[in-house]
Amino acid sequence: MKKVWLVSLVALVAAVSIFVMYLFNMQEKTLQVISSETLTEMLEKKMDMVIVDLREPELFAKGRIPTAINIPFVDIKTKYTSIPKDKKIVFVCHTGRMGTESGNFLLQNGYKDVYNLEGGMAKWKGQIEQ
Repeated sequence: MKKVWLVSLVALVAAVSIFVMYLFNMQEKTLQVISSETLTEMLEKKMDMVIVDLREPELFAKGRIPTAINIPFVDIKTKYTSIPKDKKIVFVCHTGRMGTESGNFLLQNGYKDVYNLEGGMAKWKGQIEQ
């Protein structure tokens, strides 16, 4: 009788552990909004990230955040697979709205570490390269 009880207890603990791990892994990731200052710190620390500028190529060419790549908002749903999943992804647009939509889209498609620059380029206080 003791052996059956012990085996049942071990099985129950294992099942509960597996269920808790499943719930932890299934937690929905949320888009993180970061300030201009935080992104500047991330750049200074040379964090492993990809900055995706969603603006039109003409605006991107006039001035962008250093290291940013350009994938216009109209193309993000067809070109997002070119963005690596194993890096932090930071979206930048005009004022932040397109970054929010694009960031949520990436999260729905398996990306985990996704950020949006609060206020977009309109609030960017850091360095600009051309």
